[in-house]
Amino acid sequence: MSVRAIRRFTAIAAAAAIGAYSMGSITHASASDDARRLISAHGQTIEAFVFGEGPETLIMAAGNGRPASQLTDIAKAIASAGIRTVVYNYRGIGASGGPLDGLTLVDYGNDVWAIADALGVQKVHLAGKTYGNRVMRAASQTKPDRVATIILVGAGGEVQPSPETTALYKRYTDPDVPKSEWLSLQAKLMYAPGNEHLAKKDADEGQFPAIAAAQAKASEATPKDAWSMGGTAPMLAITCLLDRVAVPENAYKIAETRPNTWLAGLPGCGHNMINEQPEDLRRLIVGFIQARSGATK
Repeated sequence: MSVRAIRRFTAIAAAAAIGAYSMGSITHASASDDARRLISAHGQTIEAFVFGEGPETLIMAAGNGRPASQLTDIAKAIASAGIRTVVYNYRGIGASGGPLDGLTLVDYGNDVWAIADALGVQKVHLAGKTYGNRVMRAASQTKPDRVATIILVGAGGEVQPSPETTALYKRYTDPDVPKSEWLSLQAKLMYAPGNEHLAKKDADEGQFPAIAAAQAKASEATPKDAWSMGGTAPMLAITCLLDRVAVPENAYKIAETRPNTWLAGLPGCGHNMINEQPEDLRRLIVGFIQARSGATK
């Protein structure tokens, strides 16, 4: 790791301790669920959930084949700091619909801009959890002038995991994998030793291996130079030091090679740090956004 990356790691760790879419239409889905929005753009529907109010808007994308509910708790926690926070279901999950074949990460990134347009927001903060950070990097690279900051949670795409982990992950995204085996793989791949019991929370949210497989194909179909740099906005690359899928070397490499990038490492967690280190993660995200905007509370 370079001196620059080490300095940025130290600074952010200290802080933690304390377009292809036109304007879409948006409707409240029901009076009893004010957070939920159904956004229509280019013949498809995106189900989004909006928490809180404030001058800054953060849009978050979930992990590979995971629902918006994966991010609900942390979204609410971030919103309590005065940052309007939006999570959404990928195509094929919940009420979100649209084609899944022949897509690239740019298409998934354009779904993000459909949300921003429907909410009437010109400039946004973007955050993606694991696979979602690839989506957000593609979105940011497509429209860099509309991105205030970009945050990678479980940064990947630069360094491959071990052959064993790659084989397990391929099985994890098999549409025919039995639920019991999926749960076992979720525990083994996504969590640090001792945290495997947290996989039950993921199972309660549902399993979507067919969506995960389609998203993996979209990533493979996208030239790396179309997404990997993630635009030009200030970036925070967060890694968990026991992540076996998006190994920490990914975040190190991004911080070393990309200008305007900060690095943070969290101990005692793996690929699903959302459940393992939620409070540290909230502090990092809120602190990074507040330091670069007027969103203080």
